[in-house]
Amino acid sequence: MMRLFKDHRMSVSQLLALIPEQYLEQLALQNRVDRYAKVLHGRKMFYLLLYGMLENERLSQRSLEDTFNDPLFKQLFHLEAGESVRRSSISERLSQIDAHYFSQIYECIYEQYARLYSARERQKHLLIRVDSTLVSDTAGKLQSSIGHTSGKKAVKYTMAFDRVLPCSAQAFSGRSYNSEAVALPHLVWQHVRQEAGHQNLYVLVRTCMCWTGACNRAKAWRPLPRSRCPLSAG
Repeated sequence: MMRLFKDHRMSVSQLLALIPEQYLEQLALQNRVDRYAKVLHGRKMFYLLLYGMLENERLSQRSLEDTFNDPLFKQLFHLEAGESVRRSSISERLSQIDAHYFSQIYECIYEQYARLYSARERQKHLLIRVDSTLVSDTAGKLQSSIGHTSGKKAVKYTMAFDRVLPCSAQAFSGRSYNSEAVALPHLVWQHVRQEAGHQNLYVLVRTCMCWTGACNRAKAWRPLPRSRCPLSAG
C-alpha cells in the first residue's frame, strides 16, 4: 500500500474537505454521541483523533491532551481559544462514545473514494484479504475479552483489505471469536451483505481458505487447493 501512496501529499485542510462538517453533525445526532458531552462533542473527538494521529508518532491520552490545548489545533478547527481538556476527560469520553459513529465516518469517505474508480478499475480490487490480530492490555482497562492471561485481556481486530484501503473491520471481545474459524467468516459474511451481487474472492491468509462470491446463498467455507490459491503462486 505504501508504494501506491508514497508520492502523494495532502494537507489537513484537503483531508477535511472530504468530510463535510454537516455530515459529522448529522451522524452525531443520529448516534446521540453528544448527549452528556459538555466540551468533547463527537465532531471535536473526531478532529482530535485525526489530527493527533497525523501529528504524533505514538498516540496517547497525554499527547491528545497536548494536541487539544495547542492554539494551532484550535485555530485549524475553529475552536474557542479558552477551551481546554485534561487527560481524565479524554479517557472518560473515549470509554463512553459510540465507536459506530467513527465507523460511519470512515464508510462515508470510503464510498466517496470508491466512486472515483471505473467498473474496469474496480475489477482489480476484487481479491479481498482477511486477517486478524490480537491486542492485549491490562485487565482493568477492558470490560470483556476473548482471553485472560497473566493479568491481561485481549481483543481481536479482524480486517478485510482490498489492496488500497480496509473495506471492512470488526473488533471481537467474545470468547467464541478466539477461533479464526468463527471470526473470519463473521467478517466476510458481514461484508458480503453490504455488497449486492458482489464478485469478490476472499482469501484467509493464514489458513489458505478461500470463499468465492459465485453463489451468495452459500455460507459454507471450502478449502482452496494450494495450486489455485492466489497467494501461493510459485
